[in-house]
Amino acid sequence: MAELGCAQEYQAVIHWRGGARPFTSPGVGALTGVSWSRTAGDVSEASVTIAKAGAGECCVQLGQIEPWVHELSLYRDSSLVWQGPVTRVTEARETVTIEARDVLAWLDRIVNTVQLRYIGAEPDAEGRHAGPVQWIAHHLLNKNIGESPLSQPRDWCGVLDYIVRRDSDQITKFEKDGSDNQSIWNVYLSTIFDDELVSRGLEYTTVGRSIVLRAPATETDQPQARLFMEDIAGDVQVIRDGAAAATYGWATTQQEQNISPGLTVGTGQVGTPYGRLDWLVSSTAESADEDDLRAIARQALGGRYPAPTSISIPTGAQLAVTAPVSIEQLVAGERIDVVTNGFCMDISQAFRLSDVDVTWAGGTGGGAGEQVSISLVPLSSVADEPGGV
Repeated sequence: MAELGCAQEYQAVIHWRGGARPFTSPGVGALTGVSWSRTAGDVSEASVTIAKAGAGECCVQLGQIEPWVHELSLYRDSSLVWQGPVTRVTEARETVTIEARDVLAWLDRIVNTVQLRYIGAEPDAEGRHAGPVQWIAHHLLNKNIGESPLSQPRDWCGVLDYIVRRDSDQITKFEKDGSDNQSIWNVYLSTIFDDELVSRGLEYTTVGRSIVLRAPATETDQPQARLFMEDIAGDVQVIRDGAAAATYGWATTQQEQNISPGLTVGTGQVGTPYGRLDWLVSSTAESADEDDLRAIARQALGGRYPAPTSISIPTGAQLAVTAPVSIEQLVAGERIDVVTNGFCMDISQAFRLSDVDVTWAGGTGGGAGEQVSISLVPLSSVADEPGGV
């Protein structure tokens, strides 16, 4: 059985952009602090603090680190766990602190320059067609980073070869055009992902350098691990939150000023032990049809019926080193099962791992300072009742 264990050593390597060619690597003994994270649907961050007294000849090179030109790579006991572009370097009298964001940070700095019309059954001249939302996300990245004339050289940020896709079975239609059907939506790629594709079933995260495009985990997925209360250190709380409960979801394009052109679709369950609890989501997607809105409503219901039971991990709480899960299995978005043995609310429930936060107080022999904390969101399957309004 896999076990989390405790890192004996962390190594920080500064690479040139792309993550392949090393630039410098301060000695392990010079690292006084390391932190890194993984998160679903957002950009994760990492930082290292280096003692200048222990940096030796690397000090000059540390002074030459440039944001976006160089990348920070973190190795836990020789295994790569995090990588991404440096965004900030701070030098004090005794230390140098290097801050970085994962490779998804590029999506926050690249403006879309291609037309968004993924609506036809057959590919158009640009290769666009309706398909799994994960494929649409991949195609957008390739068009903007790989094929755009502004990409000099092609894939200058070095991400296209590291995309991992898990396509869903659902076919998605998506377009964002003006009335002339020729307009290009000039926003950051991250805006398209967050405002349009996530609501259609996309979930994204990073592992090392890889960008993972997938569908959100469900109760039909195999769990990465099964954790018990003794696997989580600290005063853990189990909370059943009725304020977040819902049995029937609604998605609407109605606007407050003019409701006539709007379309509203509902999906979910009625006649439940809770009665009927509605959850309404407004969509600004002008071209959304019934299928799009039903998918948005279904997505909004995720984890709301039954009333979500969440595990609250207080600040400073962490996974025990004997927890039956390896650091490689702690991928944001994956399913983790938790058994609340010994609690009044003694349940076994499927959860989605939303965040991983790791800190390490370093220096020689500093492995005992590692703390691995996680955040979990309950999973729930919501039946789609036919005949939604």
